[in-house]
Amino acid sequence: MSAQTALLLFIAVIVVAFALTRLRPSQQSGDAAISALVVQALAKEFPFSNVHVDVKTFDGIVILGGFVREHEQMTKAIETARAIEGVKSVDNRISVRSGG
Repeated sequence: MSAQTALLLFIAVIVVAFALTRLRPSQQSGDAAISALVVQALAKEFPFSNVHVDVKTFDGIVILGGFVREHEQMTKAIETARAIEGVKSVDNRISVRSGG
């Protein structure tokens, strides 16, 4: 193989590798989309209640934090998050707070 052929092959490999990394969606943007879908679903599920749930997603794992007034609300929030496409698991850190 000549030096010129080797150089062209090397450049072709670099170009293909660069193109593949640019075309592949990043996990971070996927996580942001999952978080947005969970927030939207929770807003539909609890439109006028005292449910304050924070949502973060890392590598498809949704972390729910914040507080609710009833245990059933916490359970429903977890179920709602699990139902979103792309969610691998849910890490529940929601607290139940009764009273004002």
